[in-house]
Amino acid sequence: MKVSTRFVLPLMALFFWLLLVPRASAAGIADCPIEPKSGVAIASGDIYAGANCTLKSTTDVDSFVFGANSGDVWHFLVSGNNEAQFGIDICLTVYNPSASSIFSQCSDTNAKDFAVIKDLTLTATGVFTIVVSELTSGTLNYGLSLERLYTTPPDGQKIGLSQSLTGSLSPGEDSPAYAFLGATTGTYRASATIPKAVQFQNNLCMNVYSSLGASVGTGCTDTNAQGYTINIDFTPTQAGTYLALVYEAGFEGSGSVNYSLEVSCLVGTCTQFPPPPCTLKDTATYNATTSTLTMNFTVGNTAAETWNAWLTYQNTMVNLFSTAQPITNPPKVVVKTKTALAKEGIVGVLSTLTTPTGGITCQSWVLVNTGKP
Repeated sequence: MKVSTRFVLPLMALFFWLLLVPRASAAGIADCPIEPKSGVAIASGDIYAGANCTLKSTTDVDSFVFGANSGDVWHFLVSGNNEAQFGIDICLTVYNPSASSIFSQCSDTNAKDFAVIKDLTLTATGVFTIVVSELTSGTLNYGLSLERLYTTPPDGQKIGLSQSLTGSLSPGEDSPAYAFLGATTGTYRASATIPKAVQFQNNLCMNVYSSLGASVGTGCTDTNAQGYTINIDFTPTQAGTYLALVYEAGFEGSGSVNYSLEVSCLVGTCTQFPPPPCTLKDTATYNATTSTLTMNFTVGNTAAETWNAWLTYQNTMVNLFSTAQPITNPPKVVVKTKTALAKEGIVGVLSTLTTPTGGITCQSWVLVNTGKP
């Protein structure tokens, strides 16, 4: 993308749209638009990564805009993908609504540092601009992510005490946030581990932030020394929502890292979010070779319910199963399969959790392309 010297002119209409639009539903991974698009909207939890997120020269710069308030704390992460030592350095610059640079830094591939990671406390209200550029001309693909640390972002996934969550991330392409309640009456431990880790593999980092956006601890694994776990212990100085942010170490360059994350109460009285009445999510895939539909459900409930699922295709609806679902808290993954399913084009899977008095308490609907009949 090309960007002019006027790219940061604060337009109030744009600011209020960026600030007020419910971005939690929009958060996710997206490719950069085809050039010469500039001033691309980005919000907390958004990730830009893909073939179009590529720089070609020092004059080829990409710009992104977001609305923010004075006092907000934001986490910025940009990384060159598949980088090597003595490669092309990537640069990150942040401009305030008055077009003044408030942060600018480049990676240092000579030192095997392929990313720029920064937490910033903003001192103005309006539209801020992120500019991604390169220090020397050449083809450089990158990933960019943005996360608001304070006020608490809407996209942080809630995690309960002693609940283990897993994920996978790549350098520069993600910095997922996990939210949990912190009470001044308890001492907490946030732990992040690389499962099945091997020596010299890419490292994982974690930052923990208070309800005011201040860091209460940070750390990285050290796989060279066979250190595969990060433990951050802290006693909150103020009650509220805390965030654990994980990302791949910026000096690794390429390759994904799997992780598990857990928050525990060490001593004292700790609090946590009340569990939702139920959770029901489904990601489904179809294997044309074996004619098998695989459904990866995440199911959770705080009362005994009945779990039903139906497969619908063409003008047909078939019951897949109906089973009693006991209390499942925290939620867990349950895999269901449907074999001998011939190609039927796009099919749908509808599933529900129900109670005799409340009716449907949770539902999930997913579409899967099985191929042309």
